[in-house]
Amino acid sequence: MIGELTFQWAGTPRPAYCLDLAGNLIRCAAAGPEKGLVAFGVELVSSASELACPYPWTLDTEALLLRLALVAESQSSVSAAYPGLQLQKAPYPFVPHLAVTEDEQLIMKAIELFPTLSGANSVAVREQLEANGVFMIPEVDIFSPGIHETAGDGLTVPPVKTMAVGWMSSMKVYRKSLVRSA
Repeated sequence: MIGELTFQWAGTPRPAYCLDLAGNLIRCAAAGPEKGLVAFGVELVSSASELACPYPWTLDTEALLLRLALVAESQSSVSAAYPGLQLQKAPYPFVPHLAVTEDEQLIMKAIELFPTLSGANSVAVREQLEANGVFMIPEVDIFSPGIHETAGDGLTVPPVKTMAVGWMSSMKVYRKSLVRSA
């Protein structure tokens, strides 16, 4: 179900859907973080892999764009929220918005410690970071300076391969992923 196509923020219609850097379809709402890396993002609706090979129940971009075109004829707010009746693409991947409750220094220590851990210890640290709203940066095939740092010779021809994982919350990047051309 598509649901609302727009929401109001400060008297301006905003899009209720966008694509993130990885190509995932994201639902946005006024309840989401205004200054988030994916502004107002609240929920991953359909993953990029699911959009590539949709199930019958998948909300895909084609269905959404058809609905936008249909509704835009009678609601000018849709045209205002979606310039050119296209989905906006966020410059970052989506991660759930959870309030970061731990001290930033403690988070950075856990991130620095993570590569030295294995097995149950690495799982425990990752789960603790995630419980505090800090997630591993999802892998994407293209270089993005907001989440990536180049390794070695600095080549960033797609696809890129992650050499060291990065970490982010919905509000900021704590450590960029170290990548090189695959």
